Amino acid sequence: MRAYIRLELRRLTRTPGLLIFAVLMPLLSYLLFTNLSTITGQDKATAATYTMVSMAGYGAIGALLNYASGLVIDRSIGWLRLLRLTPLSPLKVVLGKGLAGMASALLPVVALCAAAVLVNGVRLDAGRWLAIVPLLWLGALPFALLGLALGCFATSQTAQPLNLLVYLGMSVLGGLWLPLEALPHWIGAVGRLLPTHAYADMSWRVAFGGAPSLGDVVTLAVWLVAFAALAVAGYRRAVRTVAAL
Repeated sequence: MRAYIRLELRRLTRTPGLLIFAVLMPLLSYLLFTNLSTITGQDKATAATYTMVSMAGYGAIGALLNYASGLVIDRSIGWLRLLRLTPLSPLKVVLGKGLAGMASALLPVVALCAAAVLVNGVRLDAGRWLAIVPLLWLGALPFALLGLALGCFATSQTAQPLNLLVYLGMSVLGGLWLPLEALPHWIGAVGRLLPTHAYADMSWRVAFGGAPSLGDVVTLAVWLVAFAALAVAGYRRAVRTVAAL
């Protein structure tokens, strides 16, 4: 499995456009949102810290969904047919690709945290940085599995719009673009059940001196298991489809 992960990491280095999209868009959005007084008001420091977490999470999720949904291409070029001939089980293939994809999520997290410090003067103690960066990076694993599931079930015609719909929908409803308190009550109630909110809320709490809540951890864990099961089911379906061709 380690050899497979190394292979996927090499493939990742050949898709620089994915990383540019995942880093530049959230970074530019962050710099814009946190430097307009009409948005931040007088409390720019709080806005800079809060939005750092939001946009870092947004970038990490985008990187993972886009990388993992590339499984549609793997299906079309016969890569799954080759993997089927190896000793790797469907679960190992899904987890291997998901773990390799996690490398793509680290860059937007580091870039947004660096911009927060260098441009907006965000100052957190070492303990909080050591908690926030791993939470934003490793906490995004469920979205790697979600991307794999989308890549297995979607077609080449539906992959991009489906990926975009899920990405933007879960980001907006989960509170990454606007705090849930600013949205209608019923949307906020739905948003608190989504993995995007649980994922970001853990780091928001740490950034402002708290600790991740048990509810957020449980919510994210439940979605992790659900997305893993969906990804494995999708991979098995894709392999059966390839075998039937």
